[in-house]
Amino acid sequence: MRTNTNYITAAVAVSLLWIFIMIAYLGLLDEPKARITALRQRYHASVHPAFDDHSELFILSATHNDHNDDISREIQEEQFSLNKVPEVDLEKLSIVQNQQEEKQREISYAKYAFNEFLSNRIGPRRKIPDTRHYLCLNESYSEELPAASIIICYYNEASSALIRMVNSILDRTPSNLVNEILLVNDCSDLDNASDVAIRAYAHENWNIDVVKMLNTEKNEGLVRAKIFGAQHATGEVLVFLDSHCEVNERWLEPLLDRIVADRHTVVCPVIDIIDADTLKYIESPVCKGGMSWSLAFKWDYFPPSYFDEPKQYVRPVKSPTMAGGLFAIDKKYFNMLGQYDRGMEIWGAENVEISLRIWMCGGRLEIVPCSRVGHIFRQRRPYGLGIDSMGRNAARTANIWLDEYIDQFYAARPNLRGINIGDIGEMKELRKKLHCKPFLWYLQNIYPELLPNNHPTMTDRKKSDMLRSRNIARYHIILYNTSLCLTAQSMNGRLVRGSSVVVEYCRKGDRHQIWCWTKLGELRPMGSATLCLDSLKGPRILKCHLQGAHQEWSLMGRKIYNAAVGQCIHSEKELSSVIKNRFCSIASEWEFQSGQHFHSFVHQVETYTV
Repeated sequence: MRTNTNYITAAVAVSLLWIFIMIAYLGLLDEPKARITALRQRYHASVHPAFDDHSELFILSATHNDHNDDISREIQEEQFSLNKVPEVDLEKLSIVQNQQEEKQREISYAKYAFNEFLSNRIGPRRKIPDTRHYLCLNESYSEELPAASIIICYYNEASSALIRMVNSILDRTPSNLVNEILLVNDCSDLDNASDVAIRAYAHENWNIDVVKMLNTEKNEGLVRAKIFGAQHATGEVLVFLDSHCEVNERWLEPLLDRIVADRHTVVCPVIDIIDADTLKYIESPVCKGGMSWSLAFKWDYFPPSYFDEPKQYVRPVKSPTMAGGLFAIDKKYFNMLGQYDRGMEIWGAENVEISLRIWMCGGRLEIVPCSRVGHIFRQRRPYGLGIDSMGRNAARTANIWLDEYIDQFYAARPNLRGINIGDIGEMKELRKKLHCKPFLWYLQNIYPELLPNNHPTMTDRKKSDMLRSRNIARYHIILYNTSLCLTAQSMNGRLVRGSSVVVEYCRKGDRHQIWCWTKLGELRPMGSATLCLDSLKGPRILKCHLQGAHQEWSLMGRKIYNAAVGQCIHSEKELSSVIKNRFCSIASEWEFQSGQHFHSFVHQVETYTV
């Protein structure tokens, strides 16, 4: 009897122990679920109250095995909306089915200078490719990043593009890093329906405590609209973005991390390309900002050897200038620097001016490869006031910052001599107050490539020099993997100034298809002794001026590059296609044929040693 009692007691004890174990185990499962629920509630309340809770199972499957995740993991878990972002078929959506749709498409281009017709079809959000280098996935950032005020100034912007941009920020940014998103409407006057659509969508979908709509009292222009936005911002860091962008995965953390390390560092993302016609999201290479003596911004590309060490794909890049539309800066530092030059008009050159001020007055400017933001690069501005604000602003910048090198600027822009640039006394005083260095210091330490007769020693430049120095420096320039040659169009058999350049079937002995590459970097068609390929208004045949700039061409791999516009020449693989300027990451490749022998440029590069 005692034995049976012992068995019963043991069985009861084992059962109780098993029950306690199960309770504890279920408690472990409930803890992450409860935390996730709380995170979801906090996320929805702060940035996107319109989402439902269908993502719960996905989040649980990723987290229930490790309920002791750190804060950064919890922040990532807040981004529930990523599971909601749809895939879109751009090719299918872009199909125009009738004349009415074709008319709508034409109107959209006329109003916004990009395919707003397709943008409307895409809708308020979409998936985009993660274009970061794989090493970025291993990068870690400070756990004490400041919250940012994201300032988006717009004037006559397409509602679908702006809405999709804001949603991309909300979908791909931890809510604790978004202090606010300020949408600054600079007195748009093109289409009231667009502004109504933006406000209606905002009312239904965005938290008004996070996404705030501001209006300037009159059209201020981009420069002063940004100042207006900064004055209303309450975050520690200001992030300026153009109004037709889409941010990529984990775009903000790398920028804020560099600012935390040094509050005098101003940082820019790599600007990926959103094609203005197809709206395809395209990866851009890592490069840095530069400028010409006309103070026109351009991109400077690294030679292939720069990336021999893989870490260079993720290491922040010292950049002499910024493109200007997309950057982050500590708010106190922005104010200490004097914000933007208030004497500038509308837009243009403000990016170069503030770049010079940052470097010469003790700061640092970087491009951060692990931060990527897509930007619609339009072929033209869809609006304007008929004044050369860029020229005036550039002349103003030159007179404030270039010191004894001012003549270099006017040699590049002689038409700007004597124009009214306004009073620069206040900016001169600011330069003294900030104890800024001379422009010569900037040339010697930050951008020596700009020094007169001091050219970059890039591998691709050496390739160009090799081609030019051949005994027979005359070539057919052939669109890669085709039988189409670069051809200067003629009028009654003669080349004239302003002629377009197209691709036609290659013909032996056709002088309009034979190009002389001079030691100045010019590409001269053999049909004329005085005309050169010029990039200023799209590749055209213009009178040679022997000054380089828009007539100086070099090679970037198989691509033909012009530094003055920062782009490469491009052609569709279709007969009689007109040559255009395109960003080099998406531009055409070319090959060179001299005499009877075909010269693959890539083969020459591989066998050439210096």
